[in-house]
Amino acid sequence: MLLNIDLEKLIRLRHWLHAHPEVSRHEHKTAKAVLKFLNENARPDEIVPLDGTGFAAVYAGATAGKTVMIRCELDALPIHEINDDIPYRSLYDGVAHKCGHDGHMTILAGLAQQLVERPAMGRVVLLFQPDEETGTGASQCCAHKNFEKIRPDLAFALHNLPGYPAGEIVCKAGTFASEVRYVAIEFSGKEAHSAQPETGVSPALALAELTLKAQAIQALHDRTEAYALVVPVYSQMGVQASGVYPANGELHFTLRSADAAVLETMWQELSDCARSIAKLHGLDVEFEIKEHFAASVNSQLGFDMIKQVSAQLGYSFTTIDHAFRWGEDFGEITKDYSGAMFGLGSGLSKPALHNPDYDFPDEILGCGIQMFTALIKLALKQESAGEQPTAVPDDV
Repeated sequence: MLLNIDLEKLIRLRHWLHAHPEVSRHEHKTAKAVLKFLNENARPDEIVPLDGTGFAAVYAGATAGKTVMIRCELDALPIHEINDDIPYRSLYDGVAHKCGHDGHMTILAGLAQQLVERPAMGRVVLLFQPDEETGTGASQCCAHKNFEKIRPDLAFALHNLPGYPAGEIVCKAGTFASEVRYVAIEFSGKEAHSAQPETGVSPALALAELTLKAQAIQALHDRTEAYALVVPVYSQMGVQASGVYPANGELHFTLRSADAAVLETMWQELSDCARSIAKLHGLDVEFEIKEHFAASVNSQLGFDMIKQVSAQLGYSFTTIDHAFRWGEDFGEITKDYSGAMFGLGSGLSKPALHNPDYDFPDEILGCGIQMFTALIKLALKQESAGEQPTAVPDDV
């Protein structure tokens, strides 16, 4: 497929985004830079403001038809980059694009260049979504009053995947990325002098007991064919003073499963254990769900379209057996709208996602643009919004 893009300009955009990362809920310069690029190189018919820094760029066809949404993420991670060998390394200590969202944004910018020549029928919505890393961006964009203007018939997204050959397409029907819940459990008792611990109530034993209970809960639900995880990720108790017997302690856990019901059961069991332990030790206990990622579930139609398009384009295609363990808030979109997410291989030897030395490879930008361009053509080829796409168009 011939692409109507300026690849050098896209690479310059990607490098600028990489050098100027912003964490979730703070993607102001990022959104401004992407909007500037779109207005200068592929002006949309409409910009629809959404939650926070999020927005959608609308490219309307000559006649009414289906709406196809393609989504990317704006935010970076609170990780310090160690790629001192690249001239576009992050300018901000402790913030970097280590999930490849700079590449995802650039792919949609290239897709916008393809859409300068509008589709004959229907419309394409490019969703530039904030706050993916916190699990809140997709849900809040969907809940925004302006989302009603851009409700899709089909929605697609991709995620770059280190550990797979560059340009390989990875997908599955059903759950593609797991249900994830990040929770905090806080015990509180009574502070005292450490020389008289019997006059206070400490959370020390409660924290230890709950950590062991978490292991037991995971073991109860974890299976070879369907994994389940209850992972302690943070612990804090007391102050660094020899004379203080602490009153407060906190544990954070990440719970993961491809099955939302299993995750809910594990959380119920963990919270019930925390209540029982608190009662046993005379402590109060409070709970907070800090982040939640709904499972990203691919419809059969979305999966079939991705598989057909990858074959037409000549890309290697891998169907995975099990959902990825990481969470992706695109699941908030696939809860209500048919569609799918696919993986785009970024290289067998690439560092893993969220590693401090990861850098999205420019050589796979064209692969992502081609995939989305072909998916759009396939989805909008049908004359009636009620028809289902059945084949990849011959001109893809």
